Amino acid sequence: MLITCYVLQGGEAYQKSFYVFEELAQGPSSTAATSLIAQAVSELHMGRTEEAETALLQALEKEPENSTALANKFVLDTIAGRDAGESRKKLESVDKGHEVLADLAAKRDAFRAAMGKYNPKFQP
Repeated sequence: MLITCYVLQGGEAYQKSFYVFEELAQGPSSTAATSLIAQAVSELHMGRTEEAETALLQALEKEPENSTALANKFVLDTIAGRDAGESRKKLESVDKGHEVLADLAAKRDAFRAAMGKYNPKFQP
């Protein structure tokens, strides 16, 4: 819970949470995908995309089907301006109903609905 509070506070708290997760990810008894993902998310919040990618790739080496790691890789690719299609497809193949995909679909539907209100209506 303490770690979650750090991440939710932002600012310097991101740095504190990063140190906690980095230490967990480096310990031989706690080197788990979850620790690496948490470290990557902290890195992302601090704008360190390269370091975040390194941690995510390590997590995916350990657990290639980890939907949380795949979702964060999809987000990272999007933030970095790369084609996120492959990351998205991999996430869809592992967890078609993942929260990130559901949120993306809801936003796409809302955008299309809003766009439909502003389309010109032509009468023949």
